[in-house]
Amino acid sequence: MLCQFCKKREATIHFTNVINNQVEKIHSCPLCAEERGFDYLKKSNFEKDHFLAGLMNLSGKPEKVTSAPDCCPNCGLTFHAFRQTGRLGCSNCYEVFNRQLLPLLRSVHGNTRHLGKVPRKLSPRVNRKRRVGELKNELKRAVKEENYERAAELRDEINALQNSSPPPEEE
Repeated sequence: MLCQFCKKREATIHFTNVINNQVEKIHSCPLCAEERGFDYLKKSNFEKDHFLAGLMNLSGKPEKVTSAPDCCPNCGLTFHAFRQTGRLGCSNCYEVFNRQLLPLLRSVHGNTRHLGKVPRKLSPRVNRKRRVGELKNELKRAVKEENYERAAELRDEINALQNSSPPPEEE
């Protein structure tokens, strides 16, 4: 494949950008990539953690200071250290730094939960689990708003979903 900029040299750098479900693909040779300012992609195995760390402050605006733990009690990682490396220390870090991670995940992926394909035989279970989660969130809102009739309906719907037998697995 030829470089889409110079149309002379072979494209060895391929970059895909997805914004609002619009896919933009860039195919460039190393020289054109350097000229256009994305020469860091020339490295065949550029460090994903540095790339992720760089995405954390795309806006150039100062960060909002939120009250959050200074470090993970399980592994001792600080959020500042995560920002430097782009790597979390353990699975507990996801919970500890949840407030700071959610906006990052939203900006990188467009959402904070997986919306992609699910294996066919797991799809009914996954859909039911998602629906129960949505209903539980709606139940919390109804209770907070003191809409107890709606809360009772939601509670019954959640119980019905949780107590129904799992759909048979397809082989």
